[in-house]
Amino acid sequence: MHAFRVGVSAVFAGCVFAASAASAQEARTATPAEEDKIVVTGQSEQPSSSEVSRQARSITQGGNFRRSALARFERRLCPGVIGLTPDMAALVIDRIRFNAAELGLGLTEDDGSCTPNLVVAFVKDGQAELNALAKDHGYMFNSLELHEKRALLAETGPVRVFTSTLERTRDGMPIARNEGGDPPVAQMWMAHSKIYLATREDIEFVMVMFDLEKLKGKTLVQLADYATMRGLARTKPVDEDGQPLDTILALFDQDGAPTDELTSFDRAYLASVYDSIPNLPGSVRLMGVNRQLELQAAAEERAARNQR
Repeated sequence: MHAFRVGVSAVFAGCVFAASAASAQEARTATPAEEDKIVVTGQSEQPSSSEVSRQARSITQGGNFRRSALARFERRLCPGVIGLTPDMAALVIDRIRFNAAELGLGLTEDDGSCTPNLVVAFVKDGQAELNALAKDHGYMFNSLELHEKRALLAETGPVRVFTSTLERTRDGMPIARNEGGDPPVAQMWMAHSKIYLATREDIEFVMVMFDLEKLKGKTLVQLADYATMRGLARTKPVDEDGQPLDTILALFDQDGAPTDELTSFDRAYLASVYDSIPNLPGSVRLMGVNRQLELQAAAEERAARNQR
């Protein structure tokens, strides 16, 4: 396993496992009144396709999705962990690799020899760590717009996600960034198309940074899945209210009941991001979440029939 160890605090160990201990409930004998109750179960009305697409847009960073591609990994994925003991880090890495494999992403060999391009860090003060990183290694933030950099360094929540991307041509040639002069120009053979774009956005490096003291009650699976959803695509956290479908991105919403793992919506969203060629417009990806949900439902129905 490729894991970095900088020491784990006793606070985190308690945070991760406190939930399982607290969730155990003592069994009690049902009263006659309770035994006479009739419980009716059923499926709630499913959100419409427009609601699903609207939620997909609401969790996606960026804009102008019609003319730009959604960022995604094109290189082989190598997850790494900072701040946990090796056995705990291995669990997080294994979960992220499992999620990535389910999406069909290319993975490096799991032998510890690769250089991590998705780092999950558990630190005491994420804001201080990021600001120190920006001061000592400012070049790492060159891919961010100034307002994005300022917002990231000012973030006060429990999680900070730094994503470095690089715009490339359809065929993978890097496009020079505009440093104040004429806009960059790339030349390639390409027929005019209304279906796909001339460029794509590649994720080069991601760091998902958790504040240790704010992880109480969260499991390693929840944290690994949250890191998956924030790291494999440029997404943002959401509140539970107003979202028709459950998502792991509401993990730190204080008012809601967090999910235990990636939800059907989350998996459909990531599946749409990594479906087909990398230079499709972002709007096509967001609308494709509905199709991925339908494919999931069909697969679950087939599996249920096979078990009968």
